[in-house]
Amino acid sequence: MGEDITKKVLKFAVMEKDSRFTFRIRSDLKKELEAIAAREGRSVAQICDAFLKAGSESYRKKGSKSLERFLRRQSEENISE
Repeated sequence: MGEDITKKVLKFAVMEKDSRFTFRIRSDLKKELEAIAAREGRSVAQICDAFLKAGSESYRKKGSKSLERFLRRQSEENISE
């Protein structure tokens, strides 16, 4: 099943891009994305596109509960740091 999701995300990642989306992120997240891209032999843009698509699909399937769980974990991690 995980392989099917990977194939769908990669297929989406190679589709023609017709829109630009710009936002600011923390420098540690940028470095992590760059490391993932290098490890996967892909561009940072392709990795971000794939992650956004995977998150969007998860949200569509599970609704706001998946987002709430992620944000809660993120908040808990920030508190413990």
